[in-house]
Amino acid sequence: MSPRAAIGWAMWFAGLAAIAVSAYLSTKNPPISTTQTPESAVEGALWLSAWIGFGLVGALLVTSRPRNRIGWILCGITFTLGLTLFAAAYARYALVTRAGALPFGAVAAWLATWTFVPLVLLVISLVALFPSGSTHSGSTRWILRIGALVALVTALAFAFRPGPVQGDTPPNNPLGISGSKPFLDAAIQGLGTALGAVALAALIDGIVRFRRSSGIERQQFRWFILAVAAFPVLFFGSLVFEELVGYETFDPVVIAFMLWGNGTAIAIGLAVTRHGLYDIDRVISRTVSYGLLTASLAVVYVALVFVLRELLPFEGQVPVAASTLVIAALFGPLRRRLQEWVDRRFNRSRFDAARTIESFSSRLTTHLDLDDLSRDLRSTAVKVMQPASAALWLR
Repeated sequence: MSPRAAIGWAMWFAGLAAIAVSAYLSTKNPPISTTQTPESAVEGALWLSAWIGFGLVGALLVTSRPRNRIGWILCGITFTLGLTLFAAAYARYALVTRAGALPFGAVAAWLATWTFVPLVLLVISLVALFPSGSTHSGSTRWILRIGALVALVTALAFAFRPGPVQGDTPPNNPLGISGSKPFLDAAIQGLGTALGAVALAALIDGIVRFRRSSGIERQQFRWFILAVAAFPVLFFGSLVFEELVGYETFDPVVIAFMLWGNGTAIAIGLAVTRHGLYDIDRVISRTVSYGLLTASLAVVYVALVFVLRELLPFEGQVPVAASTLVIAALFGPLRRRLQEWVDRRFNRSRFDAARTIESFSSRLTTHLDLDDLSRDLRSTAVKVMQPASAALWLR
């Protein structure tokens, strides 16, 4: 293993260990806010697990493509998140839960006040540098420079702002400057707006680069866009599931966020490594078709249960069982019809290629002339593969 790869894996393991230790300490610490509920710690751990995949994919990218800064950014995201969480949980344990039991509690409390700011800068850098990991234009360089400057000033403001490190209960910032809270609060609010503007500029710059891209770069962008677009789908889908079915253990929204975060990391890894790059059309078509299938079956299921319970003389679990049987019968035919419809619109090239091959296969049963078969084979290959040139050689 090269030294760079070792550093990347060490960053991921360190971030993972820090997240795990912070989760353990959080179970021992009192709530950070007077409004925190007991379930918050468990759900908080699930929220955090959404970021673990970033470091893992980053370590893999650093190993295979050490010159691409995207891998280092992903490693930095998990490492910085772990550091921030560990510092806050450690400071709370050392200064509040068991005051004086552990050393360097004040140092950890100070680190917890500002180390989340570099995490925001890393996310902005990920958007600005994707997919090559290098600056593409002067505007991208200026976005990163301004973002770094604003993030530095914001971190300094948080580093010396007095008050609680986390939530609304102690410990407090050991280096907070007394009397500066009103000024620093106003400054932080303005700096937060400026950092949001930098993030918006990075997003707009990425959209412009996507519109100008072609070939491999465009496919890489499409993986990233698919991952981003999946968030509202998973979010609203989980809300609907929560309303229809409910939950007893974990909030479906939290599960959806965990799946989205790690799915985004995987999509970035596929885009940068170009592994299965041109499978994006198939992934999109399958995602859309199964999303439509799920929504359609959910509507039919709810409607059937309502009709059987309210309009017909059925009681108990009979409506639910009958609706389930109907949904099971509809699944196969509805999936095939939706998949065919989606392929015609979102995966047209694969749909046309499959139809062309099917047509050629059927003609093989009737064609006996070798010259006609040769011309037909070349025509089919050109339509399906779209090569620059095609030739057929027969012994």
